[in-house]
Amino acid sequence: MNSSLHSMPEVRESAGLAFSTLYKSAGMQAIDEIVPTLLHALEDDETSDTALDGLKQILSVRTTAVLPHIFPKLVRLPLSAFNIHALGALAEVAGHGLNFHLGTILPALLSAMGAEDKDVQTLAKEAAETVALVIDEEGVEYLIAELLKGAGDTLASIRRSSSYLIGFFFKYSKLYMVDEAPNMISTLIILLSDSDSSTVEVAWEALSRVIGSVPKEALPSYIKLVRDAVSTSRDKEQGKRREDQLSFQVSVSQKLFSHCFRYFFKEQAALGLGELIEVTSEKALKDFVIPITGPLIRIIGDRFPWQVKSAILSTLSILIGKGGMSLRPFLPQLQTTFIKCLQDSTRTVRTSAAFALGKLSALSTRVDPLVSDLLSSLQVWHQMLVFGEAILTALKGVLKHAGKSVSDPVRVRVFQSTQGFNSS
Repeated sequence: MNSSLHSMPEVRESAGLAFSTLYKSAGMQAIDEIVPTLLHALEDDETSDTALDGLKQILSVRTTAVLPHIFPKLVRLPLSAFNIHALGALAEVAGHGLNFHLGTILPALLSAMGAEDKDVQTLAKEAAETVALVIDEEGVEYLIAELLKGAGDTLASIRRSSSYLIGFFFKYSKLYMVDEAPNMISTLIILLSDSDSSTVEVAWEALSRVIGSVPKEALPSYIKLVRDAVSTSRDKEQGKRREDQLSFQVSVSQKLFSHCFRYFFKEQAALGLGELIEVTSEKALKDFVIPITGPLIRIIGDRFPWQVKSAILSTLSILIGKGGMSLRPFLPQLQTTFIKCLQDSTRTVRTSAAFALGKLSALSTRVDPLVSDLLSSLQVWHQMLVFGEAILTALKGVLKHAGKSVSDPVRVRVFQSTQGFNSS
């Protein structure tokens, strides 16, 4: 019996060492005579396990020389359950040499993860996970390249498998992955607009895992990237509205933007949210109106620069147009906030607040009190043209959006008060 096929582990281990010695003297001839025998034995149910162990022993001592002869044989399609098992087992002992064969192994495993046979699916998933976890730092570049290629494949099953493995890798790998995260986040956000709903769901989970692996202090640097990815996703799916996918986009992006509101870059986060809301339908946005609106109102009440306030007012204005009646619970808070901002020292903030207040009035059932408050403010700030201008703009907006709800007596007051202001 070939000693590499011996049933006793210690004999096979000795055979592996003997092979190393033989390779030193005979070179390729040693591989040509022994490895084919072991590969052939893999196809026999009675000898397959022993042959696999023999190959592992040989790999442990001569990885670089032997791998090119093994992997091409094992990845022939369609992959059998045992060959998939063998790929995973050999990957564990392949070490550094595995990096250069990821382009051979991963495409085959990603394909098998979408096979109809459930056993093959499970084994391929386990083998792919093993491959992802055993690579070293130098192999990350090769792995990422294959996963990105898979994420852009024409087959939905490959895109889905790649998305899963991206999430798995970022959650469980012990390697430092922060530098690779931006590319993955961008890729996965775009996949949230995929035509295959199952792929969208897997991409969403993967994206959550990738973002979860990034230290919170590094997240602000990804704001522009997320905004660009959302824009790309919008352009890619122009004219197509799939509500469940848009909800996934809003959810993950809202979490990222909201986190950055809390710690960093509030202006960029607000602008990013505004862009996201703008490309999202009212139906997809419905579940996120409350989680988005609350933090915006709290932040604009704090002492932040005018740029932050202006960005938040712009986003709230977009949200009012898209969120509609879902914003009703926030009506009193929003109205108070906007009126206060009409007296801000910066014109941009005052103007933004005036336009937002006008749009908000369309949701109100009691417009007369709002108009009365604005008229009272106009009288107080009669001599301050900069503030009076903002109040007049707000009044104009209220009449435009909710004019039908204004009573005749209040209309007369508006006419009289504004005439007096203009004449001054």
